[in-house]
Amino acid sequence: MTNRLRLLCLVFMSLFYSGCTTTPTLTEYQVIEEYDEISSLKSRLAEDEVNGLFNLAPLGFASAQSKLAEAITLAQTRSNKQVSIKVAEGKQVLDKAESDATLSKQLMREVLEARQLAIAAGADAMFRDRFDLLDSKLRKASKRIEKNDIESAKKWRPEMLSGYSEIELEALKQDATENARHDIAQAIESEADDFAPKTLKLAHEELALSVAVLETNRTQRTKAKNHALRASRLARRSVEITEMIKDFERRDYSMEDIILWYQKQISLINEPTGEELPFDRSNHEVVTILRDKLVNIADMQQAELANRIDLQSRLDAVERENREAQDRFDKIQDLFLADEANVYRQGHNVLLELRAFNFASGGSEIQSENFTLLDKIVTAVKSFPDPNVVVSGHTDSVGGAEVNQLLSQRRAETVASFLEKVGGVEKTRLTAIGYGESRPVANNETEQGRKSNRRIEVLIINE
Repeated sequence: MTNRLRLLCLVFMSLFYSGCTTTPTLTEYQVIEEYDEISSLKSRLAEDEVNGLFNLAPLGFASAQSKLAEAITLAQTRSNKQVSIKVAEGKQVLDKAESDATLSKQLMREVLEARQLAIAAGADAMFRDRFDLLDSKLRKASKRIEKNDIESAKKWRPEMLSGYSEIELEALKQDATENARHDIAQAIESEADDFAPKTLKLAHEELALSVAVLETNRTQRTKAKNHALRASRLARRSVEITEMIKDFERRDYSMEDIILWYQKQISLINEPTGEELPFDRSNHEVVTILRDKLVNIADMQQAELANRIDLQSRLDAVERENREAQDRFDKIQDLFLADEANVYRQGHNVLLELRAFNFASGGSEIQSENFTLLDKIVTAVKSFPDPNVVVSGHTDSVGGAEVNQLLSQRRAETVASFLEKVGGVEKTRLTAIGYGESRPVANNETEQGRKSNRRIEVLIINE
């Protein structure tokens, strides 16, 4: 092996062993994930910053941030013992910073309230430089508090309180009156002060009222904005008046031309009435007639609208009642098996055609095997608010008409009695009728037909 080759091998081995013995450096993200104590300190600092405490103890929080940065640097090379020491120092510094911030908050309570009001009014964005200057003074006062120079810090309060309050008021004025000022400036530019001075003067007065309201009571922002809106409308109106006057002048209108133009305009308004206005009478009379016509039209439209609303309400009520009736019918229908009853809807009423009753031959006593069916009838009846119930008995043609009439009556009365005594239906709402063999639903010549005719019907009346 040549000397050059030996030298290259030695260099390679040196680099290899050097790489194997060097501890890899952690990223800041890895440090936060691995070191809970660092993560906890970082979270506390972040929470305090969100809560606005940094301005109230700037020296302490800056020191705590520095300790956190040092701890992260140490953790990146896994100097764990030094990390714990540095985090402990950071927590101690942060404890004092939070305590100083609490004291600053107490001493500067009114200043901080004024600052918050200024922010709410948007002053921090509208007057950024002035707001930042006040915040700088707040930090300086807080530093004095951190150094236990309380009396010196207190001397800053009046200036800061006044400063935040002033920019808050200016922001409120600007927010409320910005559009009005713009509209008035546009009116002046269009020469409204020459052609429509009275209207423009009213706009200025409304703007002044808007400002005065805020200066008197800053909480009356809505009232101030309403005055500003009127100022805007008046300013725009003055522009329209100006343009109309200029147009009349360009066309060389005489006073008669102007009056004729005016009458044409109100004739257009009157056109939907289908009648002409009596311009041979005084203007006051013409205006009164037009007003009365419009009021009459408005009253008729209002009455028509009320009728439509009333009709729609009634339609909605009917639709709602139909939905409720259908829902009730569906639930009742689901109660009964196919071999127990046929369920029919009759408007808002429900008819139960019951074929599963097993009365003894020639008897009217309810058998125990029918109690379940009777319970279902009670449930169906009670699904209505205050129904009337008609129970009717029916027989086949075997046995003679008079006998069957009496038998069907007794059976109907037995079922009605059950509904009263067991089901809790008021007696006054129950009617029992026996129809005997007079209302067959099938052919009495067959056994199946006779079975269908031997039935109890329960009509639940909800109307």
